[in-house]
Amino acid sequence: MATTTIRDLRTIRNVPQSGEHQLSINLGLADAATVLDFSREAGLGFEIVQIPTRDGIEIHALLLFKHSDVEPFGSELSDLLDQLAATINPDAIRHVYGRLKAA
Repeated sequence: MATTTIRDLRTIRNVPQSGEHQLSINLGLADAATVLDFSREAGLGFEIVQIPTRDGIEIHALLLFKHSDVEPFGSELSDLLDQLAATINPDAIRHVYGRLKAA
């Protein structure tokens, strides 16, 4: 399926590269103001991005995008995500990590 990207809007990969950690919220499924409030309370970023998928383009609020050679996050963020999932559609939460390649 061919998809058209939105010019001047950052595109991130649907499948993260090795060591890449992404936390984003699909704004087609969640209220942007609620997500923005959550990102501020959690001390995370907030950037509108597009993610090409098999079904087309999804618009997300990217809250975290970093490269790391250790496993992502601890229980503190997990607790925050549980709180967020209680206030928005949990299907909107996209938390992905590209596994590190074995040395």
